[in-house]
Amino acid sequence: MIYLDYSATTPMSEQSLTTYVETARIAFANANSNHTAGIEAQTILSRCRATFARKIGRSADEIFFTGSGSEANFLTITSLALANEKKGKHLLTTKTEHPSVLETFDHLESIGYEVTYIPVDHAGFLCLSSLKKAIRPTTTLASFAHASSEIGTIQPITDISAILRKHDIIFHSDCVQTLGKIPLPLHEVDAASFSAHKLYAPKGIGAAYIANRHHWLPFYTRANHENGFRPGTVDVPAIAAFTSAIDHALTVQETCMYKLSHLRDHVITTLTTSSAFTLVGAKKTRLPMHLAFLVEGWSGQQFMLECDRHGIQIAIGPACRVGQTEPSEALKAIGLSRADSDRYIRITLGEPTTEIEIETMLHTFEKLIIERGHIWKTKNYMEKTDAKL
Repeated sequence: MIYLDYSATTPMSEQSLTTYVETARIAFANANSNHTAGIEAQTILSRCRATFARKIGRSADEIFFTGSGSEANFLTITSLALANEKKGKHLLTTKTEHPSVLETFDHLESIGYEVTYIPVDHAGFLCLSSLKKAIRPTTTLASFAHASSEIGTIQPITDISAILRKHDIIFHSDCVQTLGKIPLPLHEVDAASFSAHKLYAPKGIGAAYIANRHHWLPFYTRANHENGFRPGTVDVPAIAAFTSAIDHALTVQETCMYKLSHLRDHVITTLTTSSAFTLVGAKKTRLPMHLAFLVEGWSGQQFMLECDRHGIQIAIGPACRVGQTEPSEALKAIGLSRADSDRYIRITLGEPTTEIEIETMLHTFEKLIIERGHIWKTKNYMEKTDAKL
């Protein structure tokens, strides 16, 4: 099996598994309990929070652990919007955001907020001139992802931040796809969201960063965990595994992403030489491990299933959209028709991905394209670049 869907989720690493099991043995108690076992769990939780914060250059009181990246998105955006509603109830975002962000803004609209969706260009870049025009005196918060999970394009966070700060607008960024992959611009944002299972750590654990200069109001008014940010017993072993995973990811980030970016660029060069594949998103300013294409002669669903039959696992979009028949908002936002969206496939690489796996994938793609009567014109599969991988 060749797994190439790392933006959906990652397998737990041995390091994360070991940390989880060891912590679960000694920190099984509720960290809010006042007995010895609870205090021991709270001590480990505090230590993890401090380490997590230090690794991303923030302070411990700015970190809140959640049940997922999606929950971190919802609670962070909602809590900040509620705290600032007296100033205004106008919010900004884009249609290229993760479904959990779009659903959050749907909820806020249902309780009286007004949302403006800033357009993006065909590569997925936010239109800065439209952003400037959309700002009102009542605009209090904006949420723009660091990078889209479907398109892969990395947003110009510094430029966006400069515009928002000039108008004292709180800037939240979904960094689920970028933590441990590329440098985080947390000094440019006021809040951010993260997820453990994109970094070879457990599912069911995420984190929110909210700068301590900002006030927030909890969505759950009676929550007593995470300083009132959310209810539910804190999963200390998962948090320990997440913290361990971040430490590893940041240690290998430069070398790992250098390798994956070269593999990514090779795949782009190889597949776009063939008329059967059209790149979706920016060619260069994109996540190092992310590839998205429209494939000719197949629906994305058919192509994905045929690849799976050959032992290669790719995606046709975020796993959270499985079962939905309408084209994704993100693909519509960059101008793709329904017919084009139906031909979309996503290939995402991970730390374990090898050159041999990529070569096998390209051989398989060639076979499937030729089966549909298309001519395959490419260079040698694993033609070396100037840099040694």
